[in-house]
Amino acid sequence: MVRKVIVAGGGAAGMAAAIFAAREGAEVTILEGSECCGKKLLATGNGRCNLTNTDPLLTEKYYGTGAEMAKTVISRFDADRTLCFFHEIGLLTQEKNGYVYPYSAQSNAVLKVLQKELHRLKVKIKCREKIEKIEKVNGIWEVWTATWCYQGDALVLACGSKAAPSTGSDGSGYQLAKMTGHTIVTPHPALTPVSCVGDFFSKLAGVRCRGKVSLYEKEKIGLRLIKSECGELQWTKYGVSGIVVFQLSRFISERKNTENLFFEIDFMPDFESSYLEQVFEKEKILYEKENAVSLLTGMVHEKLIPVLWKETGIPANVSCISLEKEDIEKIVKVLKSYRIPIKGTKSFDVCQVCAGGVSCEEICQDTMQSQKAGGLFFAGEIVDVDGPCGGYNLQWAWSSGYTAGKAAAREEI
Repeated sequence: MVRKVIVAGGGAAGMAAAIFAAREGAEVTILEGSECCGKKLLATGNGRCNLTNTDPLLTEKYYGTGAEMAKTVISRFDADRTLCFFHEIGLLTQEKNGYVYPYSAQSNAVLKVLQKELHRLKVKIKCREKIEKIEKVNGIWEVWTATWCYQGDALVLACGSKAAPSTGSDGSGYQLAKMTGHTIVTPHPALTPVSCVGDFFSKLAGVRCRGKVSLYEKEKIGLRLIKSECGELQWTKYGVSGIVVFQLSRFISERKNTENLFFEIDFMPDFESSYLEQVFEKEKILYEKENAVSLLTGMVHEKLIPVLWKETGIPANVSCISLEKEDIEKIVKVLKSYRIPIKGTKSFDVCQVCAGGVSCEEICQDTMQSQKAGGLFFAGEIVDVDGPCGGYNLQWAWSSGYTAGKAAAREEI
């Protein structure tokens, strides 16, 4: 008898699970709550779909209760196997500094080849079928929507998280998991902009600059460095954004109180303080009659100059030659360690992924099967696994979908 598999969710993980279950010979049905599959996939990578990363340490970059699980699951279906799969179904790719995109630089190309493979495998896709209830009756999974009760031997929950609800990720999958007794690690935004304290941000909105951003926490015994990232920083009217901030945001949103958190920004990460001091000492003589603030011209974005100079406490109209050694040290300190207090992260509406979800302590890493209910599997963002920007989260979707789909299609589990 052909095994029937229901996949709840038509995102990246759900489509992967459906494809690999169907390749094992199962009869597969995808139930998608929105009007089409892959809406979030289309938005990834700014519309280019960064579908994986060739980082040799990729498996070490995940967080959550499933951090260790991710190592096993992704090793089973890694970046190389992912690329072989996509090449096999007709997608050509390009790589830039480890980031892998479709050769056409269009996320739609990734969705199209997945849809083509689903069609070839005769996977049924039912859209606008939001799941309201699931239960196991006499060994069969019954999946209820407003219009129908679908039945299957196995059920894969790949409903996504609460991130970007406009794409269909409304967090409803957590409630379905709770119906089967699973524990939900409280979801919070990850890969999202951060709001900061200050009255100058509107003047900097849209400015991009290179920098090293370090997240610190004030403690009774001093300061604790949580994590640092280096790359492009983007200023907004409410704070900061950009990949470097995204990578740090999960460590902010997981805290109820952010009063003791701040960013320290190094605007000149490629230069030592001693070198910059030497540069300024030479320039103050070369441009002795110019206003001292002109020393920052050519070093940082022009809109940043008045903000940074104000922090030095040095009058802007003093001449370069009048600067003392201590003044130059102040300027360099501001350039190398500018601090911004943190308010908090932006909401689920704008974050790219969630941290939190179904606890991976209740999921078998070899099959992605529930330890609470036989024949129930998980894949993708619904579980408590999240990674950094750069294709890591999509790699988790492909890998977990592969494992869950193949396991769900087996007669004996």
